[in-house]
Amino acid sequence: MPRDLVAIDKMKYKKDSLAFALCIFGLLANVLYFFTLYRNNDNHYYTYQMGISVIYNLLFMLIVFLSAEEVKAYQRRYSYVLFVLGVIQIFRIFYIPKQAYDAEIMTAQNYRTLSIYLIISSVFLILAAVRSFWNSTLLKRYIESNLKIPPTEEV
Repeated sequence: MPRDLVAIDKMKYKKDSLAFALCIFGLLANVLYFFTLYRNNDNHYYTYQMGISVIYNLLFMLIVFLSAEEVKAYQRRYSYVLFVLGVIQIFRIFYIPKQAYDAEIMTAQNYRTLSIYLIISSVFLILAAVRSFWNSTLLKRYIESNLKIPPTEEV
């Protein structure tokens, strides 16, 4: 059996640990963002906007974790979810952190730190989405095609 087919065949029995780990790292970067934002807002944004932000962060973390569990099992549709969440993370830089910085509630250092956390989270989630999409598509095509394995002299 050629080496590539062996590796693909093993995917049926192994979990996609790298995509799962990338999701978890993206989740951890968001947790750091979450703690840093709410620790450094000087009680200014205790409004409905901050309440919505807290609820969004909790839902975000739940959806990322559930998607991580599914991409571990090569479920391709969850790679789309991770990709969309990764893109949303980039747009989040321009929402609450930017508003707090423009209102001079947040220092430039804190704004930069929050932006870095969101960018790191976004990169990890997008990488997990790409990896999951690639591997799940490869496995799906392998299973559906019923590839004939050419005879070889390897044991």
